[in-house]
Amino acid sequence: TLDRPALTRLRDLVKVRKVDIIVVHRLDRLVRSLLRSATVLEELRQYGVRLVIVTAPELGSAAGDKFMLNILASFAEFELEMIASRIAESRARLKARGLRIAGAVPIGYDADTKSKQLIVNQKEAAIVKCIFAQAAVGQLPAEIAKGANAQGWKTKVRFGPRGEKVRGGNAWTARQVVATLRNPVYTGVFTERGGTRAGCHEAIIPRELFAAVGEQLLSRRTRVPGVVSYAYASLLTGLICCTACERPMTPHSVRHGNHVYRYYRCRSAAGGWKPCGAQVGAHEMELAVLRELKISRWDIPDREKTRALIETISYDNRNGMIRMGLRPAL
Repeated sequence: TLDRPALTRLRDLVKVRKVDIIVVHRLDRLVRSLLRSATVLEELRQYGVRLVIVTAPELGSAAGDKFMLNILASFAEFELEMIASRIAESRARLKARGLRIAGAVPIGYDADTKSKQLIVNQKEAAIVKCIFAQAAVGQLPAEIAKGANAQGWKTKVRFGPRGEKVRGGNAWTARQVVATLRNPVYTGVFTERGGTRAGCHEAIIPRELFAAVGEQLLSRRTRVPGVVSYAYASLLTGLICCTACERPMTPHSVRHGNHVYRYYRCRSAAGGWKPCGAQVGAHEMELAVLRELKISRWDIPDREKTRALIETISYDNRNGMIRMGLRPAL
């Protein structure tokens, strides 16, 4: 793809004629698509930039050299597609044999140094069994986490390729307890596209116990999964644009404890554009719109009716100015 920050900066420098020569080891380090290669090479020719390929320094700007560059780009694209095909075939073979493909190793298991498959870590497996046993008798995740920390138990420590600690080894939280209780890997299976597939590793938890704990967690839900629980979500979606870069502003939320902070953010990073950083509080924006429309409150049943009055809204983060265009009355 051409939507790469460093490549975008390089192309911008080319367009303002601040680059004379670009040196790459191989052409596929620049692009790996014949179509995108033609786009980049044409830009370099247009602005008089010489491309030097270390593995093929003899190529210049002659007609034959351009032909060879197209051949190299075709080979790069072919190689990329072959690599993707082989990886897909390898993953399919591993799945058919019930083998692990990749991913973080959960607490209770270690990855075999040779096969990379999961093997039971007896010390950690005892912690997992205790967590499930406590959940099965009705203890809340927060209580389980508190007890685990009182015992001095820590979360799974993950190491890098050189043996250095990457993350983990922290105190337990209720969220981490819930993630452990919902991980089907402990029953001897792997997750697969919203479901599970058979695994070849040893199970730590019986499937009956896992199902019983899962039903308890499900019974404690206070809202439907995936449904936003606050009422004023996305009321102005599709109506707000950023004045600075003329791109749409979309909803974004941050949860801190029991509070949800909502914003409308500029999407100007899309397409490789430099982000302008525009952001405005959603509540403040919506109140300003309500005041301008002389509406005391935005009732959810009348939301679409009220949205139909608005044609466009633009926000300028440089001066905080909001401009709104209304649709003509019928």
